[in-house]
Amino acid sequence: MARIIHQNCSWFHWGRQAGITEFPYSYSSASAAATLSNYIASNPTAPRTSNSATFASVDDALDSFNRMLRMNPRPSIVKFSQLVNSLMRMNAFDAALYASKQMEVAGFHHDLHTLSMFLRCFCKLGRVDFGYSVLSKSLKLGIQFDDVMLSTLIDGLCKDGRVIEAARLVHKIRILGYHPDAFSYTTIIDGLCKLGQTSAGLDLLKNMKELGCQPDVVSYSIVISSLCKYGMVSKAFDVFSEMKDEKIQPDVVAYNSLIAGLCISSTINEAMKLLNEMEERKIKPDTVSYSTLVDAFCKEGNVLGAKVILKVMIQRGFLPNVITYNSLLDGYCLRNELDKARKLFDFIVNKRCEPNVYCYNIMIHGYCNNGRMDEAEELLNDMLEKDLAPDTVTYTTMLNGFCQAGRLKDARKILNKMSGQGCSPDNVTYNSLLDYLCRQGKLDGALALFEVIENSSLKSNVAGYNILMDGLWKAGREKEARELFSRLSQNNCLQPDSRTYTIAIDGLCRQGFVDEAYDLFRKMEGDSCLPDSCSYNVIIHGFLRHKDPLEAIGLIHEMVSKGFSADATTMSLLIELFPKNQLDHPIFQKLLNGPDIKTHKIGSTDLSAAATQGTC
Repeated sequence: MARIIHQNCSWFHWGRQAGITEFPYSYSSASAAATLSNYIASNPTAPRTSNSATFASVDDALDSFNRMLRMNPRPSIVKFSQLVNSLMRMNAFDAALYASKQMEVAGFHHDLHTLSMFLRCFCKLGRVDFGYSVLSKSLKLGIQFDDVMLSTLIDGLCKDGRVIEAARLVHKIRILGYHPDAFSYTTIIDGLCKLGQTSAGLDLLKNMKELGCQPDVVSYSIVISSLCKYGMVSKAFDVFSEMKDEKIQPDVVAYNSLIAGLCISSTINEAMKLLNEMEERKIKPDTVSYSTLVDAFCKEGNVLGAKVILKVMIQRGFLPNVITYNSLLDGYCLRNELDKARKLFDFIVNKRCEPNVYCYNIMIHGYCNNGRMDEAEELLNDMLEKDLAPDTVTYTTMLNGFCQAGRLKDARKILNKMSGQGCSPDNVTYNSLLDYLCRQGKLDGALALFEVIENSSLKSNVAGYNILMDGLWKAGREKEARELFSRLSQNNCLQPDSRTYTIAIDGLCRQGFVDEAYDLFRKMEGDSCLPDSCSYNVIIHGFLRHKDPLEAIGLIHEMVSKGFSADATTMSLLIELFPKNQLDHPIFQKLLNGPDIKTHKIGSTDLSAAATQGTC
């Protein structure tokens, strides 16, 4: 008894902390009839029908509940509980809570089953805090809650994003003498992994045995999946090996996660070995297994390999879905085999495997990249005719395609169509326009557009600043370029990246401010922005063009020592600077023995990359 009172006080204390000491839904008899009659009207999302063998609809169940309350003698609590369960199966959790409360008002005493129903309803409705009051009430009534109730509350907390609170709850109930089951621990592991705290999830998995609970295949599979998602494939294999050592048979989910992790790491041969291992262990690969491999082969440009996997997939009785076909489409487009891609696209349509937005986007991107804008526009119109709403990626791809083709009128039409469809432009959309205007020398228009972006809720990103700054320096508009760099440096939300510095260094060198460019180059590291290969080559170009070979040679030694290579312009300027009889100079040997010579480009042509990476 003392233990029960102690537990009761603990739960009641938690409830008070949350501001909850009693159940909500204290309906008076005067409001009961109105509540019943208005339930469906006020809950339009509640289903009207059910697969329940007992009731055809929520209305039917509530009518039956009313009749049962009026009976004399009343049916047993078992019958009422069955009715409440029927409401829960119909996802009518508000009605189920109301019915449970009315049972209490009618004089029925709660048991473990009815309290479990209460708890589940609160969690399903996202009112997890009330779950504590259910546990508190359970202990007040002298009813010891079970693993099912605890697991329900823990699951509700995790689904509400309160994973740390769920972990603390588990710790407290252990102190009170309860032992959470594998489901409770696995639920917390899943919550931690979804929050990106995979290491914490892995630690809990390893500690489960010490806590007196054996992890199961689901526990292991969740951690393996999360490790692979974050690129920790080697660690995932360690967990996989540990799982097998514990004599726990891996399931298809664990294998699929490892296959995906290996494919992301570009080790497809190892992924294929895992597929074979699955079959040897009598674990049947599924559509996800095969589709992951199809996608990996396509991303490497090996469409033939992807088609072999697809053939095996069909032979094993698995039908490709739209995701599988999208991977193949992407593979053809990457190889610029657009006619084959279109043939596959039409095949998908004829197979009545309805193409999704992503499917259309792949084809439209392929056409735009190859300047086939009329065919891209045809597909866009086809989407609109089929009431398949194009997204921001669709419109931005079209816009960029028209800009690259110099068809500004059509680009404006796309912007208008985008606005008419209620689809908001994003930074990539605006950066496409900025890039086009800068390349066409329409700097005033680019500056005006930039101010429109800055004054909107969107704001420009670093890539937008870089595109405009590059255009201004190349047009010789030094003052405006400097002002823009200063404006970015003072922006509290954005920081200049290596591309920003490289553009400014290149601009200063071209304008003859080589010493200032060198100071800015050295300032990069102090601003936590390490110079890359492009940065080194640009400053070296500046010194070589201004006939200062000593500074250039010093920087070349530094560049090569950091693993970077000379680009074609650096080599060309060196050859121009040194007479032909001095081409055996040590600096040439240094460069020839260093990394491969690369070609660097300052301008932004790949807008999707420019919008996110700021690479050279």
